[in-house]
Amino acid sequence: MTDTSTQCMTSAMLEVGSELTKTLSFSREQVAQYCALIGDYNAIHREAEAARMRFPGVEDIIVPGGLIQSTVSGFFGTEFPGDGAIGLSFVPERLRRPVCPDDKIRVNLVITRIRGPILEADITIDDSDGERLTTARAKILAPDDDYRAWWEARQ
Repeated sequence: MTDTSTQCMTSAMLEVGSELTKTLSFSREQVAQYCALIGDYNAIHREAEAARMRFPGVEDIIVPGGLIQSTVSGFFGTEFPGDGAIGLSFVPERLRRPVCPDDKIRVNLVITRIRGPILEADITIDDSDGERLTTARAKILAPDDDYRAWWEARQ
């Protein structure tokens, strides 16, 4: 994954409407490593011809949707709102079209609700032309003292 733009926020800076955007791309090597790690040997992730047969107009292998989803989950779990945040849920829709290695995708997260240490966010993922690839909803446990009090109150 290549990170081409990152803006960092601390939990103290967050409010409803806070927004963070990140541009990502994945290399063929990263796709191969991810597929080997999870045991996904689908030909569309290894052979451009197989991807073309399945998705007319596609010229390269397909980045697994799970790689995109796990990268986004890791993004809000470490960078947004900060180190120590915990992703409680992340529910994306299906990708509307394939993503290939070196395609740039833009991930945008917007805080829609704050309940104590729990943040709710809307996520959009667009291609480099601004066309929507998918949307998602996430709940994130903020990485600050508020969540310690929240957790202890539930024990």
